[in-house]
Amino acid sequence: MTPPDDREVTYDAETGTYRTSYDPSTQNPSIRVLEAVGAVRDAEPTALDPLDEYVDPDALDHVFGPTTEQSGVHGSLSFNYEGLLVVVHSDGEIELREGV
Repeated sequence: MTPPDDREVTYDAETGTYRTSYDPSTQNPSIRVLEAVGAVRDAEPTALDPLDEYVDPDALDHVFGPTTEQSGVHGSLSFNYEGLLVVVHSDGEIELREGV
C-alpha cells in the first residue's frame, strides 16, 4: 500500500469543503495554499492571482510555518482567494470552500 500523497486535495460533498494538509514542522503553508487552489481550479499555481494581493505570504509562513522552536501556537487564519474561502489551521489542515 502506498502512503497518501500529502498534496492530495479531497472534497467533502456533505460540507462543500475541500481539504488538504501541510506539515507545519517542515512546509510553508503559502506554497501549499497555492498548490491546493490550483488543484481545485484546475490551474497551475503560476496562473492564479498573486497570493500577496489577498494575504501576506511571508506573515502566513511566519505564523504557521516551520520554526526552530515550537511555541504552542494554536489557531487559524481565513481569507478569500480565487473565489474560495481559505482557512489555514496551525495543525497543518487547510480548508477551501466555494462561493463564500
